[in-house]
Amino acid sequence: MFVVSGSTHQRLGVALAQETGAEFCGVINKRFPDGERYVRVLRSVAGHDVTVVQNTFPDESIVELLLILEALREAGATSITTIIPYMGYARQERTFQSGEAISARAVARPVGALSDRVFTVSVHTDEVLSFFGCPTQDIDGLQEAVRYLKGFKPGLVVAPDEGAREWCARAAKELKAPLHVMSKIRVDDRTVETDSGKVKVKGLTVVILDDIISTGGTIASAARLLKNAGAGQVLAACTHGLFIEDAANRLRVCDDILSSDTLEGVYTRYSIAPAIAAAL
Repeated sequence: MFVVSGSTHQRLGVALAQETGAEFCGVINKRFPDGERYVRVLRSVAGHDVTVVQNTFPDESIVELLLILEALREAGATSITTIIPYMGYARQERTFQSGEAISARAVARPVGALSDRVFTVSVHTDEVLSFFGCPTQDIDGLQEAVRYLKGFKPGLVVAPDEGAREWCARAAKELKAPLHVMSKIRVDDRTVETDSGKVKVKGLTVVILDDIISTGGTIASAARLLKNAGAGQVLAACTHGLFIEDAANRLRVCDDILSSDTLEGVYTRYSIAPAIAAAL
């Protein structure tokens, strides 16, 4: 088996190849002077199974993924498994107003048409999987987060809002730590008001856990309350670390920020590769 990585996932691709004992296959990936993308797979993949690792975020990554998949089909790969660690556009799986696109379906259909199977990681909703039109599976990203967090021996797991309760409850059980759920009121797209309620955190290492950290507003608000309540250390942990806009500054209230390599960046602390390898 070969593992091929797009530009979003060089480190994860190498880690996955090591986990599975596959060969890592390089790709020439560049742009023409007019801005169009060019890709070329550097190994002969005819008659081989190939796993492709690439996000559909940001937008240009979608075109890159489609070109890689087409190149592998043209080169005669026996089967193509597509791994989408973070699926962009997955949060619009239905229309909310007349005239909108079902964005998740628009992205999933062409990817599925060029793949024999598709894996996502902690996708927004399982409904998205039906849009690919081929065998699919969502990989639970929480297990690797919990494995990494065990090293910090947290005294409390905090869900930043009610929507994260189930996710955090599973983590708290594995970490053998109590769970506390914050209440949240969203003022607008970028502003939230958080209430911690009654919680005893003095001197504790506290983990605020969510599947996605985007602007960081909710997490920062929760962290500030926990710090003011006397928490010894506040960690923000997630599977998908988008960290858009001014998230880095907002999250400075946290002692550390821990995210996986579904989105590779400065806050990547652990790899999702073992979970993907197990699924494969």
